[in-house]
Amino acid sequence: MTSISSTPTPPPSVIPAVGGVQTVRRVITYLLLATTVIIAASGVSGLLDRLFSANRLEVSFDNYGLATSLASALIAGPLAAVLWWLTWRDATMTRDRASVIWPVYLTIMSTVALLTSTIALFTWAAEAIVNGWQPYGLAVGIVWALVWAWHYWMWRHPSKAPTRLPGAAPAIASLIGLTYAAGGVVWALGQLIDSAVDAALGSVVISDPVWQLMLQGLVWAAGGALLWWWHWFRVGVREQSHGFSNVLLVFIAGIASVAVFAAGIMVALTAILELITASSQPLAVTLEPLGIAIANAVVGALVLVYHARVVTGRSVGVRSATRLASAGVSLAYAASGVGVMVNALLATSSNSLIEGDIRSLLLGGLSALLVGGALWWMLWKPLQASIPERVATPGRRVYLVIIFGVSALVALITLLVIGFQLFSFLLDGGSGESFVERSRQALGLLTATLLVAAYHFAIWRNDRHSDVPDEHVQRIGRVTLVASGDSAELVEAVRAATGARVSVLERADEVQQVPDAAAIVAALDGVEAAHVLVVAGVKGKVAVIRLKG
Repeated sequence: MTSISSTPTPPPSVIPAVGGVQTVRRVITYLLLATTVIIAASGVSGLLDRLFSANRLEVSFDNYGLATSLASALIAGPLAAVLWWLTWRDATMTRDRASVIWPVYLTIMSTVALLTSTIALFTWAAEAIVNGWQPYGLAVGIVWALVWAWHYWMWRHPSKAPTRLPGAAPAIASLIGLTYAAGGVVWALGQLIDSAVDAALGSVVISDPVWQLMLQGLVWAAGGALLWWWHWFRVGVREQSHGFSNVLLVFIAGIASVAVFAAGIMVALTAILELITASSQPLAVTLEPLGIAIANAVVGALVLVYHARVVTGRSVGVRSATRLASAGVSLAYAASGVGVMVNALLATSSNSLIEGDIRSLLLGGLSALLVGGALWWMLWKPLQASIPERVATPGRRVYLVIIFGVSALVALITLLVIGFQLFSFLLDGGSGESFVERSRQALGLLTATLLVAAYHFAIWRNDRHSDVPDEHVQRIGRVTLVASGDSAELVEAVRAATGARVSVLERADEVQQVPDAAAIVAALDGVEAAHVLVVAGVKGKVAVIRLKG
């Protein structure tokens, strides 16, 4: 007889979790790489600053600072180089390309390097207009610009670039550039308007020359515009249609630009109302915030109009999310206006505020209510809120749930504040301050919150009893695509058709006659699963495998 011996399979508890080990390895490696790169860049920038400032006496005798820079550059620098070589090898990068940790590292480091370099360079250029040569900002800007260029090169590498989170770093960079450009224009335009108002009133203002202040703002505006243009057009952020870029577009067109525009109009309207009601304060004080307010309104409107045109070319979901986000921002302004007005009216029962302060508070709340209410009325269209087309709007029920959640949180906080003030008043009645005076801010906020919650609860209840079917439910949560060659088009098609998260595993062998995007989308039609494996095979064949978890 021949005996056959076999090695028993170890129980699941002792089988090594390779995926978990690899994940831990990636996290530790990239965390160490990021730390050493930051320390090395700090040391090199310190040494470069000394090179630019060789004639400065205080630098010549700063041995402690020199030792710190030398240690950071000569110790952390080589360590960063070794860690980078270990991660950049073909064997390692073949496994890491499909990992989410690799693009997360590149996104974080690219953003940190871009912020550090641009803030340093723009600040150096702006300060040079007034104070002349300042080498430290230039040294920091140059070193971190090189760090950013290095990570940008890795992000765009043809064979080692990450396959997940496509376009995340360029999209964030475009947002940073837009923020710089908008902020610089607001500052320069605000200074120009303030100067014109001061000249008209004959006021004497002791400050730097207006042309210097405007030029400082224009430095940030020009640098930010160049940064935004490069990523928005040259890199192609404008044409990206995946989830991250859509979220960014909704934030800019639906939240940030609307908030800036509404804030500018609100402050300007408050100043106008102060003039109409014959405020007792000096005219120069009343008109002081007018310049920045008008500049915010103008820049916010320009950004809003441009990005609204981009939104019109996107999907129905993106357009709906942008409109709902704008309505939410407008609602927040209107609700805060109601709260401030209630606060001001309750203040009339006490003597803690002088009459002028109560009026300013009331006019500020009225301005917020008028501006926010007008924008909300145009965006939400309450007279048509219950028609079937509006009820079926994608994301509407999510929006209502968010409103409920925020209202509940605000109401809870204000109730706690009111309760605290009530017990504080009962226990310390000798202070001479009434309960209304103690809690009028919380009472105003609670009033506005209850009004918002009551209205949207009525809308939500009406939606539940309507005959409009529920929103489309995402049937696939995640897709893992096995393909060869450039699969960017396939990823975009699958993501657009299913709304699922898509990751790519690149085949080692080349496949002839690979299926096109239409064939893969057709193969996924009707599939319902949390995780689906899609294999793009030879001769246009597509294999779809449902996975657990």
